[in-house]
Amino acid sequence: MTDYRGLGFDPAPGNAGAVAAASERCAVAFTIPGAPPGEWTGAAADGFTTRWEAVVSELTAVRRAMRAAAEVLDGWATALLGNQRRAEELDRRALGLRRALADAADEVDRTGAMAAFTAADGEAHERAVTRHDELRRQLDEVLEEARLVERDHRAEARRVAERLRAEEPSTAIADTLAGFSSIAAELASVLLGPPRPASTRGAAAAFRAGLG
Repeated sequence: MTDYRGLGFDPAPGNAGAVAAASERCAVAFTIPGAPPGEWTGAAADGFTTRWEAVVSELTAVRRAMRAAAEVLDGWATALLGNQRRAEELDRRALGLRRALADAADEVDRTGAMAAFTAADGEAHERAVTRHDELRRQLDEVLEEARLVERDHRAEARRVAERLRAEEPSTAIADTLAGFSSIAAELASVLLGPPRPASTRGAAAAFRAGLG
C-alpha cells in the first residue's frame, strides 16, 4: 500500500478489493418463486396468492436493484484503480523532486558560502538558486495536480454513493413478510435465505467502507 511520502496525502483513498467483493455479493443470482400450485383453490388460496404475488414483485425489484448496484460498484472499482495508479505516479514524481530539491538546497547553501569570494562563485550560486526554484515550481505543479485528482475522486465517490442509495430497494418486502402466517413466513424465509436480497442494503455501506 502506497504511503504517499512524496505527496504528503492520499489523493484517491479507497479499497478496490472491498468494492469488488461488494459487487460480487450484489451480483449473486437468486430464484424468483413461481405461483402456488394451481390445484389449491378457495378463499385461503386466493388470499395467499395475492400476498405471494406482492412478494414476487418485491423480490423482482430487489433483484433488479442488486444487479444495478453491482454495475455501479464495478464501475467504481475500475475508476478507483485508475485514480490510484495516477496518484501513485504523481507520488513517485513528487518523491523524486523532493530528493532533488533537498540536494539543490544543499547546493544553494554551499555556493552561497562561497559567493562573496569570486565572480565565478557568485554565478554558481545564482545557478544553484535558479535550479532550486525550478524544482520547487515543478513540485508545486505535481502537488496541484494531485489535489485535482483528489477533488475529482471525491466528487465521483459522492456520485457513486448517491447512485447506490437510489438503487436500494424499499423495505416493503419486510412489512409484507411480517403479515404472513407462520407457514408462509417460513416459506418466505427459505426463499430469502442466503444469499439474502436484503444484503443490497449494505451496498452503500460497503462502498463507504471501500473508500477507506
